Amino acid sequence: MVLGCTLAGSANGQTMIEDFNEYTNNADLLASWSASSATLSLSSYVAPGTTSTNSLRVDVDFPSTDWQTEVLTGPSLATPMAIEPTQYITLRVAGDSAFTNATYQQLFVYAFDGSGNFGRWGWAVPTATTNWQVVNILASGIQQPWNSPALPDLTDLVQFDFYLYGQGSPPGPAYSATIFIGDLQVRDTPLIENPPPAPMRALIDDFEEYANDAALLSFYTYQDSPAATVTTASLQTPAPQGTNALKLAIDFAPGQYPWGSVRSAVVSPFSLPTNAVVTLWLQGDPTLAPVADGGTSFWLSFYDQAGNGINFSTAAAPVISSEWTKLEATYDDFWSSATVDTGNLVQWRILVEGWEGTTNSTALSCTFGVDDIRVTIPPVLAIVQKAGGPVLQMDSLIPGVAYTLQTSADLAVWTTAATITATTSSATWPIPSGQPRGFFQLWCSP
Repeated sequence: MVLGCTLAGSANGQTMIEDFNEYTNNADLLASWSASSATLSLSSYVAPGTTSTNSLRVDVDFPSTDWQTEVLTGPSLATPMAIEPTQYITLRVAGDSAFTNATYQQLFVYAFDGSGNFGRWGWAVPTATTNWQVVNILASGIQQPWNSPALPDLTDLVQFDFYLYGQGSPPGPAYSATIFIGDLQVRDTPLIENPPPAPMRALIDDFEEYANDAALLSFYTYQDSPAATVTTASLQTPAPQGTNALKLAIDFAPGQYPWGSVRSAVVSPFSLPTNAVVTLWLQGDPTLAPVADGGTSFWLSFYDQAGNGINFSTAAAPVISSEWTKLEATYDDFWSSATVDTGNLVQWRILVEGWEGTTNSTALSCTFGVDDIRVTIPPVLAIVQKAGGPVLQMDSLIPGVAYTLQTSADLAVWTTAATITATTSSATWPIPSGQPRGFFQLWCSP
């Protein structure tokens, strides 16, 4: 929604400038918003706590050139608006770790008055996580860009644009990135909602820290449905990774939709970035095969501090197989009927549903194994020229995780060049001098 009213006046309390809700499709959006080179689209990815149903998605490529800037031009306001210097410009933004390639990365809100003067408010593009963040800046902090005749008259504002800086001088390596923008508004007080996104939790659980079953059950509790379903959790050896795995012996009750599960204790908040990949190992039970149907599934759920959950669920195949199956789920593979603060998750649940069945379905006992639940994010590689020669820049690393770097001259034969245990989210590796060309790949060694 672009602000419009019948009379000019001050924005009091809370005034929405743009929430993108008035646009029903991309054609509607692009009739009002344009970009210098980026691809703009409507997205249903919105922040927890917002009442908006849309956000602006910006897909952009930044070459390795000085002062690369993307201009997102918005529509003129139906009527000029006024902002008090003591009010706040508030914006929701979801960033991208790819901006770590930039030597200067800033998102600015530009405000134009009726006389052609303009100013801007700005902040760094978030790079540590792709989850939503809220930014609040005092209106009195508006800055005059070098090419503006003067600061704008805050009582006569007629248009708002976004300027996205993706390179400074000298520039960093070329890269592509995606950000989301929502709920540009003016407020009397800062918007304080969810806490800032917490760090990612790379290891959810590998079941190695539990000395025995009692220790396991001091951390996990049972949740079963219906009440006649009984789950018994214990440690299982051998395991596909390490020594221990989780064993779930479930006595499914008769009737429809029986399921058994364990739910973790509350832990320190952790985030699930939008570029994350969740992996785990699952061992099913062929005993379930004769009755398997559309309801036969494995679920992994994460919960925020309000108890809202996001869920990943599978089809029946891995649930009825006696083999260990490695499952992978991207952020987009998780779903929810609620708004979840994925930047501050505090619990998870491991669940197996037996069947959809009918009211005449009979009871059945099965055993399942689960192991090594982890979250990873794809590393970002770039070749950067340094004073001593070219180096391989590695970003979006997970501290504490070991990575194997391999090189190839022809993409056919790969040689291990180094094993790197990340201590921060970035690392470099010197490319041997005299190497005319090369290909590099970096993979995680959990």
